[in-house]
Amino acid sequence: MKACVLLGNTRKKSITEATVKLFTDELTARDVKVKTFALREKNIQTCVGCDSCHSDMNSFGCVIKDDMLEISEEIMLSDLVVFSSPIYTWFATPPLKAVMDRLYAFAKFSETINMFNLMKKQHFALIATSGDECASNCDLLAEAISRLAKFAKRPYLGYFAAQDKGYENSTRQEVADGVRAFAEKCMGILGA
Repeated sequence: MKACVLLGNTRKKSITEATVKLFTDELTARDVKVKTFALREKNIQTCVGCDSCHSDMNSFGCVIKDDMLEISEEIMLSDLVVFSSPIYTWFATPPLKAVMDRLYAFAKFSETINMFNLMKKQHFALIATSGDECASNCDLLAEAISRLAKFAKRPYLGYFAAQDKGYENSTRQEVADGVRAFAEKCMGILGA
């Protein structure tokens, strides 16, 4: 089993990264191969809406040649795709948003065929952090990932959110217990 983790935090030593590490440690302990992309270190251009990706029905097909090609290949090999982001203005950070937009290239449609998606085995999940109450700050991103999964015709496993009370407290017991329980839930659904 494989997992692809998309780290949307824009700075190192963040509660987002610490929380995701607890999650990935749990996956690794269950023999899941985890590939993590720190999106802040990648060259990911924004989608330009050219629809060229729909002229290639058998591959990602995006005409932009950047690090999204490597990420898209890993997503195709993965059973679980984990989106992660701190919430600054009720949504994903720019690097994660750019990836989300570029996933449009996996959907294929033209005037002569009905829409289908190249992703066949992926499940989506979200890990979010927020400086304020998570239920009211993370809900828009959770809904966006849910809709992205629905658009891709793939299952959405839900999300785990942690309130950021400072990096030093990022491994406090309730966060650790919660994110490990979320990893266990995801693995149970995936049969791992």
